[in-house]
Order: sequence, then structure tokens, then C-alpha cells
Amino acid sequence: MEKEMVLFGKRVVEEKYMIAGLIQEERHEASLIETVESDAEFSELVLNERVHFVELLGSSMQNSCEVEKIMADMTKWGTATGNFFLEHGMTLDVALAETALYRKHIATLIKSEGRRLAISPEITYDAAELLHALLDHATYAYTHAYTTSYQQNLATARKEFLELSAPVVPISDSVAILPLVGSIEIDRARYILEHTLLSASELKIHTLIVDLSGVVRVDTMVAEQIIKIIQSLELIGVKAVLTGIRPETAQSLTALGVDVGTLNIGGSLKRALEKVYN
Repeated sequence: MEKEMVLFGKRVVEEKYMIAGLIQEERHEASLIETVESDAEFSELVLNERVHFVELLGSSMQNSCEVEKIMADMTKWGTATGNFFLEHGMTLDVALAETALYRKHIATLIKSEGRRLAISPEITYDAAELLHALLDHATYAYTHAYTTSYQQNLATARKEFLELSAPVVPISDSVAILPLVGSIEIDRARYILEHTLLSASELKIHTLIVDLSGVVRVDTMVAEQIIKIIQSLELIGVKAVLTGIRPETAQSLTALGVDVGTLNIGGSLKRALEKVYN
């Protein structure tokens, strides 16, 4: 059977440009990635990658007895391809759809070659099964690489978002503003607390205006974090002035048992600034 596998593998390598071309043609017809591959230079790059993978599959079939090596090669290819797809903005379902095309065209070639060389159906079937095993291993490798890199990118983006979500902006030597915008979940609230204390200490300010007018929703959890910010600022000698408080925000604070009358509430940001400088 090893001899027949070599023959099948050689035939796949010989027809690598035809197979890659057929896959390229079908992918161009798919509206899912039409815009991605519209650039001629990028399209040529993708074609060369497809040719390389078909050649790798054919070579692996020729060396079917070296199981560890050919599976390691599939892993290496899959890892590089998964990262390639992500870097070029191609979704994972595009990669999965393309795998099906490799199965179709190479399996068709194997069947026709088996008939041409009068190779038994059993051996032809085994060759097709080897192809599927190689593709399954490669699919797992690039899916794992894609999702891992994607999660890392999300983590990096979230870190950058948090770093930009608590800007303590000094407007004088002793006064700064903390404008909060959007929704505030527990992780962001904790980061705001830590970053605000650090910035207030570094800037050596006496007053920090915390503007809530841009906050979408203030529930009891967010209200509790706001109180923590105020209390922590007081411990380092910084007076916190709340502005932009809506009725629902006041209700959330009251629900926590906070006496709103004890807080430094400045109404609008404009009025708070006028009060600070008058």
C-alpha cells in the first residue's frame, strides 16, 4: 500500500496548481470573501499559499509511514495559516469552508487516479482517509491558532480600552476632571478606582470633579464603586465633586443607604467649574 500512497501523493503534487486554481476560482465566486481577495497582489499571495498547502498534502501522502513528521508539518502549517487568516481579517468560517474544497478536489483526484491505475478500491479508500486525517489535523491546528490569537487580541484591546477609560484631566494645579463615559462593569470600575487614586496622587490635586453625565446606566454596583472612589480620595486628601447625576443615579445611591446630602454634588459640570473658581 505504501507504493500506491506514493503514487497518489505524487499525482497530487503534480496537479497542485490545477487544484489550487479550482479552489481559488470557487472562493472568488463566494461573496463571503469577494472583497478580501479583490486586490490582485493579495489574491496572488493567497493562490501561492494554496499551492503550497496542496503540495504539502501530496508530500505527506508520499511519506505516509512517517506519521509523527507529517502531523507535525500539518500543525506547523495550521498555526501559520490560522494567524495569516486573522491578520488579514478573514473569519474562521471562511477557513473552514475552504477546507471542504481541499477535501472535494483532492479526493476527486485520488478516486480518478485510483481508477486510472487500477488500484483497488480499498487502497484508494485508505488514501482518501489519510487525506481526511491530514486535513482534520491541519484544521484543528489553524482553528486553535486563530482562536488563541483572537483572544489575545481581545485581551490587548480590552487593556487599551481600560487605560483610556479613566482619564484624569488636570485643569489647574489643584483641580482635575474625571469624565466617565459609557457603561461601567465591575472590571472597569475597579480599574477606574485604582487609576484615579494613582493619578490624583501623582498630580497632587486637591479637588477631583467626577462627571457622570456620559454614563449610560448606574446600577447599585456602579454606585457602590463611585462611593469607594470618593471615600478613597478622601483618605489621600482629595475632595470629590460629583456632577451630571441623574435621578436614577441618586436612587441607586439611596438604595445603598448613602445620604446624598452628604456628598459634594455640583449639578452640571459647568456649574461645578464655576463654583470651584469663584
